[in-house]
Amino acid sequence: SVIGITSTFSSILMFLGVLSMVIGGVLAIGQWDFKRLLAYSSISQIGYIVLGIGLGTPLGILGGLFHLLNHSIFKSLLFLNSGAVEYSTGTRDLKQMGGLSQKMPTTATTNVIASMSIVGIPPFSGFWSKLIIIIATVQAGHIGYAFWAVLVSVLTLAMYVKVLKYAFFGSLPEKWNQIKEVPFFMKLSMGVLAFICVVGGVLGLHSVREVFLQLATKTILEGVKYAEIVFQSLQ
Repeated sequence: SVIGITSTFSSILMFLGVLSMVIGGVLAIGQWDFKRLLAYSSISQIGYIVLGIGLGTPLGILGGLFHLLNHSIFKSLLFLNSGAVEYSTGTRDLKQMGGLSQKMPTTATTNVIASMSIVGIPPFSGFWSKLIIIIATVQAGHIGYAFWAVLVSVLTLAMYVKVLKYAFFGSLPEKWNQIKEVPFFMKLSMGVLAFICVVGGVLGLHSVREVFLQLATKTILEGVKYAEIVFQSLQ
């Protein structure tokens, strides 16, 4: 890829990234439709990725790519969780749920893991990618943007505590007494992704960085240099 990151383009990307983080987070926390909440949450998390890449620094790009990888994992798990809940209950309305962990322990447990990862709680994978982005933002001198990144993480915590509270914890409504956990292969899919969320944070940071992220970062930065040479030759 040939990607030119000028200071102006960088500023625009960072602003749009933070704007996406905030707007997506605010819209998500007001949702009661499980899947719609996750969709707005994705808008917010993409903001972190855009902010990291928009910095244009090796550490920022590294963090952005790492969060892109992490988001593809924990958000896939969260959507599988919502699908499992809808499969068993027939609804996506959080207000109609409650106490589902009693009947769907695998779905509930993996949802807790995915939630902690997307919020950025150590040692789960989402913590490291968010931390890298925030450190890169501070190092680049954008303290205000770093503050918003931390603040949106608190907002993310609130929205996923809401999901856990209304969907999986509390008392089980009588109408859900007969529901069952989803079939084996659905549980297996959720279990595999939850395992990756844990291993990616505890053991995988170094290996993922060495094998994939640093190479991708180098490729992007070399693409910038190539673009600069081409554009200069055209002038």
